[in-house]
Amino acid sequence: MISAVLGGMPMFWPGLLLSLVPAALLNRPVGRLLRAHWVVGFVLLLGLGGVVTATLLPEAFELSEDAVRQCALEGGRPRSPYELLHVRHIELKLATYAPVGFAAALAGTRRRAAVALLGAAALPFAVSAVQYALPAIGRNCDVQDVWDGVQGVALGAAVGLAAGPLVRAVRARTV
Repeated sequence: MISAVLGGMPMFWPGLLLSLVPAALLNRPVGRLLRAHWVVGFVLLLGLGGVVTATLLPEAFELSEDAVRQCALEGGRPRSPYELLHVRHIELKLATYAPVGFAAALAGTRRRAAVALLGAAALPFAVSAVQYALPAIGRNCDVQDVWDGVQGVALGAAVGLAAGPLVRAVRARTV
């Protein structure tokens, strides 16, 4: 299902591959900043690259020069579990934002995890602000996209918080 949506986004795979470069180069410093394993830094950076690629790159290979700023503010609401599992384009949003929430939840200390989770929750708002500010990229901001992004971050964070004790136990054994 996700591949059908990505078929209409020709820049997604090249953008995601390009985001591997900063993720590979900066994962250790980001992991140290979070006081977490370098893999957490890698997942966070790759997740951020996925968000930028899926939400901020132009959908076509050219910028729209006559684009008009618009933002859909009506109808935004949290999705039901049924919608999250059965509506095609929502899966991509969840898959895009969930790794960011997952990695943020695995930050080393509670304070760093709280700050990282607040930043991750603010990410969908920032993406919509950029979409509104730069109409030339051909992306319209939508309050429903913000809700979907926040739900993706929350889902990833829930998995990260649940997996945290296991991850720390495995890390303590290997050190």
